[in-house]
Amino acid sequence: MLRRHRTAHAYMWKALAIFLPAMLIAALAIRQHGPTEKPAVQLEKPAAEVEAPAPKSDEQGGG
Repeated sequence: MLRRHRTAHAYMWKALAIFLPAMLIAALAIRQHGPTEKPAVQLEKPAAEVEAPAPKSDEQGGG
């Protein structure tokens, strides 16, 4: 009975050695990426826009 127990474990480890990496590869393959993802949300304006404020309407020389 001990020998049958060892062979069963050997078959199970071989099956897991094939099945688990296949599951990992499949999970990475079906993972959504690229244009289907939502674009990043910008929390604040870049530093260049913050330092140079937009001109007011009366400063544009409207005469």
